[in-house]
Amino acid sequence: MSKIFLTLAIAFLSIATVGIAADDHAGMKKDHEAAHKQHDKWASEHAKTRAEHMRALAAIAKLQAHIYEHEAELVEHDEEIRAHEDHSMHHGEEIAAHEKDGNAKDHEALEKEHAEFKAAHEAMAKKHDAVQDSHQELHKLLAKLIEMMKTVK
Repeated sequence: MSKIFLTLAIAFLSIATVGIAADDHAGMKKDHEAAHKQHDKWASEHAKTRAEHMRALAAIAKLQAHIYEHEAELVEHDEEIRAHEDHSMHHGEEIAAHEKDGNAKDHEALEKEHAEFKAAHEAMAKKHDAVQDSHQELHKLLAKLIEMMKTVK
């Protein structure tokens, strides 16, 4: 009888263990399915975030290109100023020479050259104002961006 009892006890424990294992496996499978869904959600969120990062970097690259373009305008304007200043010095020398021994014909040429000088100066002043206005707009945008970045962690 003890052999039968032992055999029945082993059989019962085996069946109970298989039942418990089946319940554990179902729970494990459920955990894996839930984790898989969460992983899919995370991957989708990462894809969206990475796309936003790429667009932000593209916007920063455009901003950087705009700053480089503005810098190129400044370099060109500096050269125009230098050339204009050089012309002004030569014009001043011509005026001084004319005052010493100029005639009416020289005076007419000097007046024509002076009118061209004034027109060039006015055009440069407009360009300078445009460059400065562009810089002010850019500076305001950058200041806003810098202020906004202080809130990003």
